[in-house]
Amino acid sequence: MATPDRHDIEHGSSVPDAADSPWGAAAGWLRGCIDDIPLAGVLDVGPHHVRVGDSYDVHCAQIQRLERGRLLLRLSTMLMIIPLLDGYDAPDARLDCWYHDDLFEDCTHGYLISMSSSMVADLVMAWFRDRGGFVSPDELGYCTTVAKQLPGG
Repeated sequence: MATPDRHDIEHGSSVPDAADSPWGAAAGWLRGCIDDIPLAGVLDVGPHHVRVGDSYDVHCAQIQRLERGRLLLRLSTMLMIIPLLDGYDAPDARLDCWYHDDLFEDCTHGYLISMSSSMVADLVMAWFRDRGGFVSPDELGYCTTVAKQLPGG
């Protein structure tokens, strides 16, 4: 596990994260989407042209809402399924710390738990821009899945 610092987040970026840049604007828009994710809901981000079954080797990000305002961010270079968690509370998890412990077999580049939708949005955009080599945020697609509520729940 490693704790990202400001240098890690900015390292390698050839595109400024200013709000008036396309990537900065996309991160701002994504922050709003993240804030709207209900408990246990998942927001998947990936190349807009890829469909499930097309390819399993693809850059993707997945954000899941946990309890207490926490977010689970997972990054991978293969399609990820929605994780089956034993609960949506992680009160003792160290926040804003990157984990590489193979907890999720389809999560090839680790995960973090954070309360900052801003940090998560910035990390997602940097993942596609810097690691994935995407030219524009217009190349990204988004899919939200919400949890089902049992009758009487």
